[in-house]
Amino acid sequence: MSTEPVPPPTYSFSGDTSPRNSPSPSEDLVSAQSHSSSVPADAEGNSDGDQHTPNIVDAALQPQDAPITPGPPPPDQCYLYALPFPQRRPPSPTPLAVSSQARISAFPDHKLAPVAPRLRLATGAASSSTPATQPKFNPTNYVAVFRKTHKRAFSLSRFSASIKGTFAVDPFLEIPAPLLAPLAPGETTRKNLLLTVENGGIDVDVHLIGEPAPAAAALVARTELHLELSGAPDNAFPLIAKIHTPTLRRPPFRVALVSANGFVSLHLPPSFHGLLTLHVGAGDLNTRITLSAALGAHATILSEDSTVRAYFIGALGTARWEGDLAEVRVERGRVRVQFSGGGERDLDGLRRVGWGLMGF
Repeated sequence: MSTEPVPPPTYSFSGDTSPRNSPSPSEDLVSAQSHSSSVPADAEGNSDGDQHTPNIVDAALQPQDAPITPGPPPPDQCYLYALPFPQRRPPSPTPLAVSSQARISAFPDHKLAPVAPRLRLATGAASSSTPATQPKFNPTNYVAVFRKTHKRAFSLSRFSASIKGTFAVDPFLEIPAPLLAPLAPGETTRKNLLLTVENGGIDVDVHLIGEPAPAAAALVARTELHLELSGAPDNAFPLIAKIHTPTLRRPPFRVALVSANGFVSLHLPPSFHGLLTLHVGAGDLNTRITLSAALGAHATILSEDSTVRAYFIGALGTARWEGDLAEVRVERGRVRVQFSGGGERDLDGLRRVGWGLMGF
């Protein structure tokens, strides 16, 4: 007596269940979804009463000499071979809805590991013993600077209209309306600092200074910082932004860095507590994104897809969050994020040598 082989079952993307021994998808590849059981349309009853759906009782009353029709085995049967499971692309993360206003609160610095001292010459011992004086800044607010490098044919000059220097932004400083630059078309909110360079680079230190008045409102606008490089696709100039927060009690800030192919280096203050979102248009995120060891110790990954990776810097678990926001967007460039100040070494020094040869 020979038995016909039972063909293996087939599965599709619209399947409801999977075999017991089929490899279950991981949470990072397949999103958790509630699969509704598929019920035939005629299982709910037929109003005409002409058709009858066979059930388990009818199968038991079937004669024993009836031919056995091959079919898929029951779901609880174990198979001796692995069955493929269709992989599904995870949905893109839903953008975070962030209010433009937040409360003023204290932002203490994160505890950073001590940095090993560098070797210094004997002549610098006397100068290192004297305490460094805090530089004095001229506060400003609602700054908008645009520069453009005009490319010339057959020019030996390597000059570029880049933006370098230090900006002290006081979000509580009132500027008369006639002194402010007009808003760009399509913009409704004025940035506290707006720097745009076409065919050039940016290397700035931004100090967020100023404290609110005792009778200030409970809700204040976030401090908005926007730095962008535009121009030709071959614009490989760097974008370096170092954010400093010398005051403990300050409003939350939002910083956005936009570039195409150049290197982007963001130095966040040790008091940064909030969301860090990194967008890379092309390339592997693991090779395009670098977090320093000190900042990575306080970073928790929240979401990731093929082009976006989001971290939370600081401690999670609070029911209410009105902290800082940092966003970096590059097309085919590289991104490095670290803490600013003396708690971590500045690793952009060697890169500046090569950028100097480019005219930066």
